[in-house]
Amino acid sequence: MKDEYKKLAFLFCLACFFLGKSTLSAQTFAKDSIDRLLTKQGSAFERIRFLNNISETLSDKNTELAMDYANLALLESEKINEPKEKGIALNNLAWIKYRKGDFTAAFDYSTKALKWNDSIRNLPALAASFRCMASVYNSQGNTTKSIEFFFKDLSLHTQLNDQKSIGRALNNLSFTFLRGNITDSALHYSNKALAHNLNLKDDYLIAFAYRNAGDISEARKLLDSAKYYFNLSIEYAINIKSIQLQLTAMYRIGRILNSELKYEESINYLENALQLSIKMGAKSETALIYGLLATAFEGIGNYKEAYQIQKKSSLLNDSLYQEKSRSRLAEMQAKFEAEKKQSEINQLRIEKELEIENNQRKTILNFSLIITMIVVIVLLINIWRKNKYKTATNLLLQTQKKELEETLLLKDRVFSIVSHDLRSPIASLNAVLPMLDPDSLDHETYHQLKLNLTKQVQNLNYVLDNLLIWSRSRMKGVDTPELIDINLYKQAAISVGLLKGLADQKNIRVDNKINTSLSIKADPQHFDIIIRNFLLNAIKFTNEQGQIDLYSKIENDQLAICIEDNGVGMNPEQINRLFQLKTHFTTPGTQKEKGTGLGLLICAEYAAANNWEIKVDSQIGKGTIFTIILAKTNK
Repeated sequence: MKDEYKKLAFLFCLACFFLGKSTLSAQTFAKDSIDRLLTKQGSAFERIRFLNNISETLSDKNTELAMDYANLALLESEKINEPKEKGIALNNLAWIKYRKGDFTAAFDYSTKALKWNDSIRNLPALAASFRCMASVYNSQGNTTKSIEFFFKDLSLHTQLNDQKSIGRALNNLSFTFLRGNITDSALHYSNKALAHNLNLKDDYLIAFAYRNAGDISEARKLLDSAKYYFNLSIEYAINIKSIQLQLTAMYRIGRILNSELKYEESINYLENALQLSIKMGAKSETALIYGLLATAFEGIGNYKEAYQIQKKSSLLNDSLYQEKSRSRLAEMQAKFEAEKKQSEINQLRIEKELEIENNQRKTILNFSLIITMIVVIVLLINIWRKNKYKTATNLLLQTQKKELEETLLLKDRVFSIVSHDLRSPIASLNAVLPMLDPDSLDHETYHQLKLNLTKQVQNLNYVLDNLLIWSRSRMKGVDTPELIDINLYKQAAISVGLLKGLADQKNIRVDNKINTSLSIKADPQHFDIIIRNFLLNAIKFTNEQGQIDLYSKIENDQLAICIEDNGVGMNPEQINRLFQLKTHFTTPGTQKEKGTGLGLLICAEYAAANNWEIKVDSQIGKGTIFTIILAKTNK
């Protein structure tokens, strides 16, 4: 950003350098002012940067002064070994020589600049070298080569996103296509350039674009349009003090006026153009303007002036000098092309060697990666196997731990049953039996003791049955169901009959309302165990003169058997704990009946073995419904 401010500063000063009419005084003032600015530059690098910027700015205004500063920039950049500024200085020298019409020297400097900027990969300067080389080829009529280098210039500046240089490249392509008589392409790039540069609001590039538009109109014989565009070009060129664009547009208008036989008007434009051309030191343009002036003076009959001007033109275009320059230029071009081809061959060889080396590296790298991947895969497999073994071992340990906990819980439960639930009724029997002497008891007392003993023995029997069933299932698992056709009503009636005496003791009515026609394939022993335990549970928790119903129903397209009582009921927390060994519980019945709590666990195990489902619905004080949902396969 600092460099941009400096460049703007001296550009502002330059705007004042050429306000005077006298060429000599303006040049002296400009040089003195520039020299004063030069002494104010701090470091050597800033001084070289200033010299390059000023020589570039003066290249289309005062080629002699521009040449002096460009040579000084080249000398000082080589002295302090500043490669980028050296490349810029070489570009400036090439461009100044081109402006002066010294195409041989321009080609020489362009070649040096291109090689140097390419070697240090200074892309902006390299793009400028492409432009210089293209312009020199264009001046020699080699439009093919010129277009090739201008496209390189456009491509590189597009890559760099340098909008101003893109606009310049579009202008140059339009100009070159027209010189090659490729009018359609010239018009295409002229329109693109004009739109692009108007958008940029760059007066120099707009002036260049309008001049190209005028050239295309002139080539298409649209002379009024051509003069209009050339005059627009002059206006913009005056705004930015571009002598080169002013004089080239002026002599083009003069050329058109000559063709229209408007010689007096033509002479006015051509003399102004000649004055600017001499001031700038542009030899090729000066020679061309001399030729056009000679034609104009001859047209108005001033043969003496026409002769004098033609003589100047001849001296400037000395045939021997031109031939010598062309021969040398052709020799240099041939040398450049040879070096270019050799450079391309060397580059291809280097690229081939690099490709072979890269392929070898890739092969080694790929081989190393494969080996590394194999090692990593082997390690991962080994780790996976160890983790799998560890996981399996942990799972086994957890399973064994769970089984051990259940076994310990089972042991505690068995001990509890043996020590309490079995001991209590046996102790009662032991105490009561000696008292059963008919001779010492009245009939009513004897009858009451008999009923109590019967009740104790029945309870003891059911406890022993459940204990044996549950212990066997713990040791061997639930027996595989032996499926046979059973009538659900009749099978349930067996359990109802067995428990009728127990229910009668509490005046509980048990009704078997199961549909008498229902039959399924099931294990009758498993079915009896489940029905009996649910009935026992219902009798235990139903008050005297209560009601227990067994009935069948269809639920979700499945057959279900329900045991419903109007007993004390349960809360949701109790329901959730019913069928789990760790959380199950036992509660005294309505007449303080005791139990092991194993009955419902046995029901859950046998239901699971038969692929049946148990549902419990209960409300405190209203009763409980145990529902056995039989599997579809058992229907």
